[in-house]
Amino acid sequence: MNKTLVVIGIIVLLLVGGIFALKSFTGNSVKESDVKYLKENDVKEFQVKAFKFGYSPDVIEVNKGDKVKIIVENTDALHGMRIPDLGIKGNEVLEFTADKQGEFIWSCNNMCGEGHREMQGKLIVK
Repeated sequence: MNKTLVVIGIIVLLLVGGIFALKSFTGNSVKESDVKYLKENDVKEFQVKAFKFGYSPDVIEVNKGDKVKIIVENTDALHGMRIPDLGIKGNEVLEFTADKQGEFIWSCNNMCGEGHREMQGKLIVK
């Protein structure tokens, strides 16, 4: 009789434990609708080094509709970036949605010396 109670107890514990395990796995699952939401809200992030008198990389390509974050690493002085055709500028971080197709020239946002006017890069929105 005792062996039967022990076996039944073990089975009950396994069932209860299995239900909790199953609930914890499925309760934290990512649904297809969540994945779509995450994909739509992804940000394309770029690290751009700014130095006298250039950028690396000096060309960035994105797709129309992309959310873009450009982190400017000023290596020797305060440079930053400005993209006049899109009305965007910043010294350390630029965040925007690429809602207009074309090629857009960016330039240094702060006077940084004699080569300041030649300091440029290009954003391509396909």
